[in-house]
Amino acid sequence: MGDVMERRGPANNQGWVRLWRSDGLVRLELGGEVDALLEQALEHAVTEARTGGLPVEVDTRSVTFMDSLALTSLARLAVGHRTAVFVDPPDLVRFLLDVTRLGDVVQIRETGTGAGATAST
Repeated sequence: MGDVMERRGPANNQGWVRLWRSDGLVRLELGGEVDALLEQALEHAVTEARTGGLPVEVDTRSVTFMDSLALTSLARLAVGHRTAVFVDPPDLVRFLLDVTRLGDVVQIRETGTGAGATAST
């Protein structure tokens, strides 16, 4: 893809935010512990993702923890953007989307390649 922006939390936090922008798509990737220590990085990424009117894919497959501040940022992306698609969200993220009803305003795409997918033999 084209431009890449990556931010990591402090050394004691294993979380990260990565934003990829190509000609027709923005991909927001989150991983590890996405919490208050990443709030500024996530807010910056969400603001960048919303510019240009491109569809946004949100990849949370590597998320191990997500707090309410992170969810608030993602809600800002989903509510204020015409297309926000969560690709293969793990059970943790799916639960948060369901409980907050944010899942009602975003699309969820199952590709069969997420962390919970099983290989066929």
